[in-house]
Amino acid sequence: MATVIPLRGCLYNPAIIQDMGEVLCPPYDMIAPELHEELKRLSSYNAVHLEGGEQPDPETLEIDYMKASELFEDWLAQKVLIRDEQPCFYLMKHGFEYRGQPKSQLGLFANIGLADYNENIVFPHEFTREPAVLDRVALLEHSRTQFSPIMTNYRDSLGTLRSLYDQVMKGPPFLSVAGRPDGNIDLWRISDLSIQETITQFFKDVPLFLADGHHRYEAALRYQRLQRQTESYSTGAGSDYVMMSLVEFDDPGLLLLPYHRSINNLTEAELSGVREAIDELFEIQPVRLEDKTVEALLDDVAFLGSNRHALAMIGPRSGEAYLLMLRPGVDWQSWGDLAISEAWVLEEKILRPILGDRLTQHVNYGHDHQLCVDQVIKGEQQLAFLLKPFPMDAFETIVGGGQKLPSKSTFFYPKLPTGLVINQIIDGK
Repeated sequence: MATVIPLRGCLYNPAIIQDMGEVLCPPYDMIAPELHEELKRLSSYNAVHLEGGEQPDPETLEIDYMKASELFEDWLAQKVLIRDEQPCFYLMKHGFEYRGQPKSQLGLFANIGLADYNENIVFPHEFTREPAVLDRVALLEHSRTQFSPIMTNYRDSLGTLRSLYDQVMKGPPFLSVAGRPDGNIDLWRISDLSIQETITQFFKDVPLFLADGHHRYEAALRYQRLQRQTESYSTGAGSDYVMMSLVEFDDPGLLLLPYHRSINNLTEAELSGVREAIDELFEIQPVRLEDKTVEALLDDVAFLGSNRHALAMIGPRSGEAYLLMLRPGVDWQSWGDLAISEAWVLEEKILRPILGDRLTQHVNYGHDHQLCVDQVIKGEQQLAFLLKPFPMDAFETIVGGGQKLPSKSTFFYPKLPTGLVINQIIDGK
């Protein structure tokens, strides 16, 4: 089903880059303008100089990406980046802490054969925005390089690859990165041809689920179509592939966290309508915020939501908070598969009937639960809804069935580092 092959990665030269923590950066869509400038100051070799940030300047887009392409070529010429001589898979172990608990995640960096969604090989779960896709196409056209991997999930029920990875990790990593805010990284090359073949054969019957990187994937598809129209194109060219980090669904370090919702600029009538709609569908239990941390409130939501729909509401008055539990008599199954998500119920059964097409003008999304609460307390937002994560089993079933989830339903953590392995496709291989 899926074509998964090794790649000749471009990697930072440790003889020139002594501190790898200074040159890696988050995925571009996690880089706000302030962080963009901070990373640029951190090192003149930081990957952000190549990848860019979330909000590129449309007036200088072509010039910026032309400069990024030239800079990448300069780094290769100066041996700041060195391309491996032989195709390899790259196994990354990302160690980090979450809520005080140590965790680690394994990701396999590989080249994946591009496939249209209707081929049922690669499954998306979110809708994309055209300007963001075009932005990534422009970067590909200028650089002919993929600077960051796309996070993708797969199912390995028998643990076939995990046992193989354990063998690989018995040897020392060729690269270790310590002291980063989001944890430590170890990286192994997999150059053994027999192991490579085992990996390739494993994925031939395995569907792939995009976790992060939908815009980059669709940009790669469009770039492939453009290259197919050129005289130099031949099947199997570099433009037929995209670099991914493949993470198993059951990896204990794969965290699927929620995006919370903040609501603002509602009229008194609209606020009243929201409260009435909530009262109709949910049992409402007041909570004293002064007696409970936000983390404890989220724990309550997770506990109550283990066998029913549950979420928390903050506001509209400062210090006001409630636990909301779907009333037992509500037949939510009749609403369809997506109704398993509290985010879908909130938007489709409470907010959209009141706000209609203006919903996106009033709803903000954020994964920082404390910030969402603080904004209501400070009067910067009227309401905040704290959600539990989208169920992973439902994610696989619903997305595998061809459906897309409500906007901002998933926040996969930790985010993959940009610049650890770079995939150059300029030579058509």
